[in-house]
Amino acid sequence: MISFLKNNLFWTEALPIFFVILGVGVVSLIFYKPFLFVVFGFFLFCLFFFRNPDRVCNEASTDSSVIISPADGKIIDIVYDEKNGIEGYAQRVSIFLSPFDVHVNWAPISGKIKEVKYKKGAFKVAYLPKSSELNERNDLLIEDEDGRTIRVRQIAGTIARRIVCWKREGELVEAGQKFGMIKFGSRVDILLPAAAKLNVGIGQKVYGGQTVLGRW
Repeated sequence: MISFLKNNLFWTEALPIFFVILGVGVVSLIFYKPFLFVVFGFFLFCLFFFRNPDRVCNEASTDSSVIISPADGKIIDIVYDEKNGIEGYAQRVSIFLSPFDVHVNWAPISGKIKEVKYKKGAFKVAYLPKSSELNERNDLLIEDEDGRTIRVRQIAGTIARRIVCWKREGELVEAGQKFGMIKFGSRVDILLPAAAKLNVGIGQKVYGGQTVLGRW
């Protein structure tokens, strides 16, 4: 419990929400005490949502060919188009995060961040295929030591209005290292070259920083 509270991202990524909760709590205490139960319930949900677990992918520690899932959630789409390409890549895996999933994002491979590109957009339901192109998003392009690249896309949803990225262009990341989060329900896409062989299927539940998404 101490670790849960100490490592919780609520204290760093949700301070405005904390002060709103505190203010509403004070007002409720003065004018309508029963509403404190609602305030406390929302506070507990926020602590749950901003949890920040440490994850280890045992296979990645011994096998450099492993590609780790960048997010918790359910795989809602897998597109393969080696002939025409998908924004320069042969395949795309889409992971939908519900408000009850961990929303921290993990680097799928070790390498250098070649690009961090933020793009404003709409806030359509993240479950829809078009949200990958239309919604507000942030892309990380990671290149490994063999020159292979993977693009990880953080996508905002109807509820999620805030994408957070802790890494900058030129920095190095290790496979399974945390690089950001998306606040509330959202989606993460990972674009891969044909050389990557997937180990997952549509409808599968995956865990960021832990599930083996595929291999080179």
